[in-house]
Amino acid sequence: MSRVLNVNHTDSTVSGVSSLSLPISVLNYAADWGVKDGTQNDLILVNNTSPVDRMERIRYSVSDISNIYNGSNIDPNLFMDTKRGVSLLAQLNGVYTITDSVNTSYERVAPIQAHLVLKLPVDAVITPNTLLSLVGRLCSTLFDTGVTTSARLGRMVRGSLRPSDL
Repeated sequence: MSRVLNVNHTDSTVSGVSSLSLPISVLNYAADWGVKDGTQNDLILVNNTSPVDRMERIRYSVSDISNIYNGSNIDPNLFMDTKRGVSLLAQLNGVYTITDSVNTSYERVAPIQAHLVLKLPVDAVITPNTLLSLVGRLCSTLFDTGVTTSARLGRMVRGSLRPSDL
């Protein structure tokens, strides 16, 4: 038996767009980051280039899920052989500084946080490439069709969640 993963969707083509790209930062872990705290299932890194009172932090966490189907409304007859799953968290916390080029005594700070959680069954059919595709698809949900401009993000933080072409 050879199992095949079907993602159960087909994306229509978008005229003039074959792929999208995001400005993904290149983190130099060896040069810029240090381990602040860590256990077997949790790791906190700090950016050694950030000021102590405005520290940038990354948190990674992984945990077991005993029943990946809880709350899914999937017919139990269609469950996989195992119900076990895993949850993976990647979280970025930062503090941005706002200054004024005219009023040089003006300074404010803004806490910024983003996180991504992947929950998936523990099964060999779910490959690292499957997860990469999932992350890319999730990121695409933050943008309008066929673009990676910031326009939709700007609308979304104001409460306008509907994509512009719906």
